[in-house]
Amino acid sequence: MGFRPFCEGPEGPPRRGLWSGLGDRKKGPIASTEGGPPTQASRLRSCNDQPMIIVSEVMTPRVVTASPETTFKEAVRLLEHNRVSGLPVVDRTGRLVGIVSEADLLNKAEKRDPDAYVLESRRHRLDRSRAAALDVASAMSRDVTSVRADAPIAMAAREMHSRGFKRLPVVDTHGRLVGIVSRSDLLKVFLRSDDELRAEIRRVLGHARRTWGASGLDAEVTGGVVNLAGLFKSKNQLEATLRAVAGVDGVIGIRNRMAYESEDVEFLSLSLEPQGEARIEGLESRITRAVRP
Repeated sequence: MGFRPFCEGPEGPPRRGLWSGLGDRKKGPIASTEGGPPTQASRLRSCNDQPMIIVSEVMTPRVVTASPETTFKEAVRLLEHNRVSGLPVVDRTGRLVGIVSEADLLNKAEKRDPDAYVLESRRHRLDRSRAAALDVASAMSRDVTSVRADAPIAMAAREMHSRGFKRLPVVDTHGRLVGIVSRSDLLKVFLRSDDELRAEIRRVLGHARRTWGASGLDAEVTGGVVNLAGLFKSKNQLEATLRAVAGVDGVIGIRNRMAYESEDVEFLSLSLEPQGEARIEGLESRITRAVRP
């Protein structure tokens, strides 16, 4: 009989869909508006398929926006009045077509000499164009990373962390803006009560008991940290259950006291739904990622 230590860094599964944005919607959960390759977040592998908290549950639905026709001066006024650093740009149908930020508008304030652009790179050409902008259409960035409202917050969090974003526009299946999600929004998941976490984790353990005949399974939760106990027939059954518990939104850590009777080599996953893998593959159409020059 052996013991499995605390499970660190599991690749928890996406629960329901997430990213989408501009361009080809057949790209992965994170795809480029210019047809770039999917990122690591689009290749997530599932170990279980529990219901997940999705972006629409934590996002801010009311968003200050601009249109391509918004004047330069009005865009500055909107940024100042609403104390925001950027504005999603939407067309007349509400579809997200760009982002205009303080950095985009700041080019005009620099008042650079035209000779400074003689040996210009692509970035410098964009700066020159934005410095001459009279409206948002000329100043905005058209390469936009956006997230679908039905995407799991775990994928949004990973993209924000890996790309250094503070917030992401949220769109529906047609690319229409429906909200915005920030880092603080994603952290709300850790405010789930211990009772709520305990109930969800015990459902996972109940499924493990019915699937593999595990015995003595129990979970206690204190401050988001889960204490697990029980006995499995094999090490892989135990590890699959640990991955499933670690994938529950709001779990801060796991103290494992579960044990197993024998070693094995087969990789196992604990899925609460029979079509788990098919649903995970479906996530790859729900993220659109911009490509930076």
